[in-house]
Amino acid sequence: MAIRVFIDTDQHQHSSVILCGVDHPVERKRMKKGTDKLNADRNLRSLFLLALMTLLLLIGFQTEASSQEKTLDWLRVAKLKPELKVLVLIESGRALSLEDLATLGELGLVPSDRDPALFLGLRRAIFSTRLKNWMNRLALPDHMKGKLLDRFIMSGIYRIGFRVEKEGYLGPLVLEVTTPRDSFGKQLLSSENIIRPKAQSETYTDPGGNRWLRVDYPEVRYGQTIKLFFAFRYLVDMSALLDHDFMLVDQLQDAPTPEEIHPFLNSGYKIDARLPQAVAWAIQGKAGPPNVRSEYRRLTKFLRDTVAYDKKKRDQYFGGKAIYSDLDDMYQDTEITLSRHLGACPDTTLLECAFLRARGIPCRTAGRFGHFFSIVYVPGKGWMSTSVTPTGIPLFIAPGPDHVPYQKWRPGIPLKTLLLEGPIRIEAVED
Repeated sequence: MAIRVFIDTDQHQHSSVILCGVDHPVERKRMKKGTDKLNADRNLRSLFLLALMTLLLLIGFQTEASSQEKTLDWLRVAKLKPELKVLVLIESGRALSLEDLATLGELGLVPSDRDPALFLGLRRAIFSTRLKNWMNRLALPDHMKGKLLDRFIMSGIYRIGFRVEKEGYLGPLVLEVTTPRDSFGKQLLSSENIIRPKAQSETYTDPGGNRWLRVDYPEVRYGQTIKLFFAFRYLVDMSALLDHDFMLVDQLQDAPTPEEIHPFLNSGYKIDARLPQAVAWAIQGKAGPPNVRSEYRRLTKFLRDTVAYDKKKRDQYFGGKAIYSDLDDMYQDTEITLSRHLGACPDTTLLECAFLRARGIPCRTAGRFGHFFSIVYVPGKGWMSTSVTPTGIPLFIAPGPDHVPYQKWRPGIPLKTLLLEGPIRIEAVED
């Protein structure tokens, strides 16, 4: 009897022996079934690979389409927010001269992050301007070209300083301050801090995502100065940032408000949605679900006509002259702001939230270095900022419906804010 060895010569595999046996009709029939099964398996494998390749191509096309959808439409942004501060990368064929800086200044372009003298001699530099200035500009000099920055790196040092003002005081102090945090379109890449004089400290994050630094001094004395320095580095994505600018977002009709957002419709500490003036203003709105954008515009006009800006209060705080035993006192009660017809941004932010909640619009307070503002909920879109600036240092978003100061200490001894600075540096992100 002859012995046959059958070899599978699949082009995708090395040749291999698949059967060794005796030449017999029954055996041949069994071997044929085995060969047919192998062929069927190969066909199934080929179909699977073809389907997988098709799926990957579809994902690639969808990803490309998604990327294209995220491309900033600067013409649309300029139409809706012409005063938006933007950053422009200027590239020059020769070293920038004083004459070049003067020419750029006449076009509304100013150095973004440093003294103009430090731009002299550079061939690449970043300038800031209003979007309307850039879109309507005259031609740049022949040796220059410029482009709006969609993404950039922002780094710097946020600095705070306090002095103990309670005469004769000698005792403990527990100080808690918010530090740079993630926010809409701003990813915190790294951060570190230094405390002087040194003391035991810890960091923690609250439910709102705020990053707090707590410093425990067993003993401080009258006249002592405390300084805190926070280095930070952000990746800023203008597309993601402007996705949360409620002036650029269209509200979805009849979109429901999630259950977890409902508490931001109620009164909270220092935010009274039952304030008579707020209720009266809310009643004047159009019937039906409120349009967040139009109602906010109506509110800003009302507050502009009702409350004058308290420049003295701001100058005292940033000029190192303001003294508080509790920083909560810096946030004026809404009734006082309305009766005095005077307030700064900490005060008007509380008013905004009280009035908007009375109108059925969820609202919470927020703050960045140098400014306090409100964040509103737009049905179908999510939380949106009423104050977007690309180079702001985000510090605080209220975790709940209550107002919370962004700094606090105990015991409640008087402290003077001596230092409050946030210089930054801007770097372009290479494509």
